[in-house]
Amino acid sequence: MSDQPPPRSLTEAELSARLRGLAARGVAPAPATGAQVRSRAARRRRGRRVLLSAGALGAAALATVASGALGSSPTPPAVPLATSVPHPSPAPVQRVTVDLDAHTLTIEGRRFPISAPQETCPIGETSVTVTAKYPSLTLRPDPITKYADIRQWAVTFTDRSHHQRLLMWALDPAAGLSSLGHNAPAGSIALAPKAGKRVYDAIEPGARVEIKGGQTASAHPDSMCSDRQTITVNR
Repeated sequence: MSDQPPPRSLTEAELSARLRGLAARGVAPAPATGAQVRSRAARRRRGRRVLLSAGALGAAALATVASGALGSSPTPPAVPLATSVPHPSPAPVQRVTVDLDAHTLTIEGRRFPISAPQETCPIGETSVTVTAKYPSLTLRPDPITKYADIRQWAVTFTDRSHHQRLLMWALDPAAGLSSLGHNAPAGSIALAPKAGKRVYDAIEPGARVEIKGGQTASAHPDSMCSDRQTITVNR
């Protein structure tokens, strides 16, 4: 065996340069060695694989563009319409009717006889909202008699001047029932003792009270109409 190293394979550029030089001198090219032939064959195979890979990629890109997948976002799935969640209806406002001419109070389908206020000390409202309830309420003393009037099962409202005033109450059993059906209280309405307790228990703060019947302007100052005075309760 020869100790000389095998000849170095020429690159494609070197081979082309030598061929051009031989052609210029009119010399036929020397036959390529086996290593050179194998090298050129390997380069051609690699070139074909590169071309095939580029062609496959180009075909895939064309298919992607044709299918509309490139440059456009996928169609989102259909979202079902949200179903409405039922909400409970608000509780209806409790309604109470007071008829000053018929001397009656109606609540939840039950009717009670009342005594309407004096014409000289009317309630002065046609529609009020119940503000509070008191089992016992002491009004300010009368300026003349100095007598502090105590009202049982009292129900109050707030008037248009933002003053809390007496709306209805129950007669004291000691006072008798002779005033029922007449215009007696000084700016409110009165019920019989048992009826007053039933109405007191049934009526709720926030109840809407419709007051029917003619009411004239107050002929007396509020100091003379005890039920029209502003109520101040120590809490």
